[in-house]
Amino acid sequence: MQRIHTVQFRHVVLLASLSILFISCAQNDSKNVISMDISQDTEQGIVVRVNEAQTENIEERIALSGEVNATGKVSVNPEVSGVLTRVLVDSGDTVVKNQIVAYVDPSRPGMTYAESPVRSKATGTVTSVPSVAGNQVSPQSVIAELGNLDRLEIEVNVSERYLASLDMGMSGWLTTRAFPGEELPARVIEISPVVDPLSRTILVTLEPESNEKIRPGQSVTVELVLKKLSDVTTIPSHAVVERRDGRGIFIAQDGVAEWRPVSTGTSRLGRLEVISGVTPGERVVVGGMESLTNGSSIRVLEG
Repeated sequence: MQRIHTVQFRHVVLLASLSILFISCAQNDSKNVISMDISQDTEQGIVVRVNEAQTENIEERIALSGEVNATGKVSVNPEVSGVLTRVLVDSGDTVVKNQIVAYVDPSRPGMTYAESPVRSKATGTVTSVPSVAGNQVSPQSVIAELGNLDRLEIEVNVSERYLASLDMGMSGWLTTRAFPGEELPARVIEISPVVDPLSRTILVTLEPESNEKIRPGQSVTVELVLKKLSDVTTIPSHAVVERRDGRGIFIAQDGVAEWRPVSTGTSRLGRLEVISGVTPGERVVVGGMESLTNGSSIRVLEG
């Protein structure tokens, strides 16, 4: 009986040893496969995406906040002081010269007078009515403001640093919340001869090419075109890599990443002007450059 138990025990030990040997071999084979895969990936190179440097025309612009105004502004003021009893116009109304737009009661305690009419000084469209009935007014008070809605203008304050770039007739583009993504053309018609000493800015007035999509009082974003650049070399802005030794890009060439320091200029809509460091047609790495160094083996991801 004891011999039977001894034989069974030996069989169990043998089976356990064979299992351990099989698992060890399998693990070694797995490590060899993983090592082979890694080696193959390394031999194939780091996967990157590329974009060719292009030749194109771009504009250097500055973005500013502005407001649309009617031209030919005229304020309507009363001739006497007193209480504003009636206002006869609203914003958007058209009035003619000498038309009555309001009445003022100049009466004082113990003295009663007839209402005094407030007449328009010009023909135009009412753009605002800042005073309401019941207000105490004087000859300096503005009862209504008139303007010419057929000719609108936009005023912006430009930093004095751009003074040398400002010029009459220069182009501008307007964008509004009402028409997002749509640019409306405009041009500079007036440049203030003085710099505001407090804000260090220059008042610049633009005239839109069309009044169809803007209204007086509306806020707009104005992009002034400071410079137009023709036939410049451009690359995607995000291709530029910042390193301790400077700014540069990687060029994909014959399966190798070549580091190139670059000098850049104007940036516009995701494209960056390259003054030196790359020529049109060269393939610039735009994805995967984080792992690259000069001379790294690469594999370009197509499509």
